[in-house]
Amino acid sequence: MKQRIMAGLLLLCLALSLCACGKKNEAGAVELSDKEGETVEGWIPSKIAFPDWLAGSTGWETNGDTIYYSGYTPDKQLVAAAYDTLSGEWKRIDFTVADAYHPMLGGLSYAGHSLWGLLQEGPSQEDLKKGQWRDDYGYYVLHVDLESGESTAVRIPFEGEGSTEGSGLHFSGILGLNDSRALLGAMDRFYVIDAKAAILSEPDLTANGGLAHFRVNDTLYLWTQDGYAPFDPETLSLGAPLNIDGLGDASSNNGHLLRKFQRSLYTADPATGEGERLLRWMDVALSYGDIYGSVCLENSLGDVYYPDGEDMWRQKGLICAKKGQVPVKEIMLLGCFGDTGGEMYSESQASGALPYSATMSLLSAIVHFNNVDPQYRIEVVPLTYANAQERDRLLIDLATRTDLDLLDTSLLPDNALNSGLLADMLPMIDADESISREDFIEPLLKLMTQSGGLYEYTEKFTMLTMSTHPDLFPGRENWTAESIQSLIAAHPEMDPLWHSYDRDLITTLFCWAATAEFIDHDAKTCSFDCPAFIHWLELMKALPDGGEYSEEAKLMDICYDLAFYAGHQEKYMMKGDYVVAGFPETQGTGSYFLKLGSKPSDWRGTMGQNTRLGIMAASDKQEGAWRFVRTLMEGEDEPSITEGIQVFKESFERALQAEISDAFDERFQIGYLTAENAEELRQQVYNTTKLVDTDAGLLRILREEINRYYGGQNSAADTAAAIQSRASIYVSEQYS
Repeated sequence: MKQRIMAGLLLLCLALSLCACGKKNEAGAVELSDKEGETVEGWIPSKIAFPDWLAGSTGWETNGDTIYYSGYTPDKQLVAAAYDTLSGEWKRIDFTVADAYHPMLGGLSYAGHSLWGLLQEGPSQEDLKKGQWRDDYGYYVLHVDLESGESTAVRIPFEGEGSTEGSGLHFSGILGLNDSRALLGAMDRFYVIDAKAAILSEPDLTANGGLAHFRVNDTLYLWTQDGYAPFDPETLSLGAPLNIDGLGDASSNNGHLLRKFQRSLYTADPATGEGERLLRWMDVALSYGDIYGSVCLENSLGDVYYPDGEDMWRQKGLICAKKGQVPVKEIMLLGCFGDTGGEMYSESQASGALPYSATMSLLSAIVHFNNVDPQYRIEVVPLTYANAQERDRLLIDLATRTDLDLLDTSLLPDNALNSGLLADMLPMIDADESISREDFIEPLLKLMTQSGGLYEYTEKFTMLTMSTHPDLFPGRENWTAESIQSLIAAHPEMDPLWHSYDRDLITTLFCWAATAEFIDHDAKTCSFDCPAFIHWLELMKALPDGGEYSEEAKLMDICYDLAFYAGHQEKYMMKGDYVVAGFPETQGTGSYFLKLGSKPSDWRGTMGQNTRLGIMAASDKQEGAWRFVRTLMEGEDEPSITEGIQVFKESFERALQAEISDAFDERFQIGYLTAENAEELRQQVYNTTKLVDTDAGLLRILREEINRYYGGQNSAADTAAAIQSRASIYVSEQYS
């Protein structure tokens, strides 16, 4: 494996990105381009880390130029933190939780010189593992005097839906009104309370119980049934709602009403909603996950602050974006497809969604690349279609386009593109000093290589396989359709499969496996007329067509997402440990790689989403385009094995190692992914050589003939012969 220089290269790129554009010469060094020193006004993001005593955040509140965090310390003690965006100083705010049992603090609210909070009791991790759940969980009102430091936490003595004694489970938000009063929300009911949780009044408001709000200077806006409306904390009166889409928890101490729309932050006129774009999140995010945050603050200097991370539980700091001079970079265009057909697209556009489909991995790679590459930045070109005919026309037009540098092929069927449209990336890998072919999982790299070249990179896969109990597994050599049926007969006390495995699903999974086992895509030949496939047909017909729900152990599992199911999920099926058996009567592992779906509507039974990417052969920026593809290849900072098997070997191994745990599920009396389970998955990944083909036409042939077999129209042998005849012609025509 070639020596890695990426860490140093990224630092160099960051330095150059703040001063000039650049390009690599033949020796790999960075040269300044003709635009050396040319800059334009833009936004410069920087990361502000949490102090050592703040391990994570659970909520965010702003007042003026200060951000208040609810969070927890490294030893899981609840704590509040104040960050002054003008001085850059952090302040720790400790408070009491009284006798609350395992309390959680979802957020804080600032008013006067006080912080208000809502503590909620709940089960601990140990309780959840043991399946224990108390029936007396309650809520506490937290009040902190920021001047004296005095803190109280008082259990709410009434229920959210009424005023009877006892603990309530229906409170959803709290909003400080001043130092002595707060508004407590319970679904669609509201209570004005004091610091001792005594009810002062029960106002009739059209607000939501979560009490979502934002501030513009000294004006508080509260979410109501008709949109955000100005709210007077003293009189509890609401003004006219703002009829503006995209308003959220975006506060400003610079006089701006802010709205989020199509991944940008705009100023908005309260009367019309019209305004100017302040910034694009893609320009200021340090990772794409940052863009999903619902809160931000524009302070009095015009600097924008927002959380660092896609959810509060994973916060490690915040991002500050300041206006400044940024280097001018050359633009590379990435084509991304978008299906505009149907009402769902129109509804998503009205809510500000992107006009194209792209996975989180691809969007994260765009953000990362635009931050570190010294010469180029990626801009997305939407390639939208409303039906299959429009999509096919787009594909034809791509053959004559010369402006695109990269193409996201995730939404396209396999083999949809002309082979001359995309460039071969294998020579680019071989010429790159920072990466080599040995950096990839060898079987997957081989499966992606077509006609001797790598024209399309597929980022993630999972595995389709079968598992069973270790003590019942007769070994690969004896794992036959006949032995499986014998096991079913010998163990009537065990359901053969999970109850939701009806004949339709079983047929789908066996058809997927058959495309990998009985088709040689390189030779463009089929072998369905063999004894093994005939035995598969007989086994499929013998398996039960679904069943009643049962918590008992299953005899076996047809697992269509081993990346996600390895460990706890497979053990849940077996009610104990398991062994990956593979499909019967097959060579090798009997397991098959399966591409993840490319959008949520793709049912593959998988948890992760897939990215497929190619470099346009007509691009005159292939060197820069390759650097972007390499960014995607090297993967995320914290990859998760449950979201797919990364092709990049280091990412796969890192994700697998992070998942290994000795934890034990007390409720179901099973463990999680042990080192032994991880090693078995590793062996499956490195030794599996075949790939499922989900081509719709091919699967239609298999299903049609198999359904005739189920109906008694043909024997198993006749069905295999019919599939062999039809599939051979189809494969020859489609893959030549």
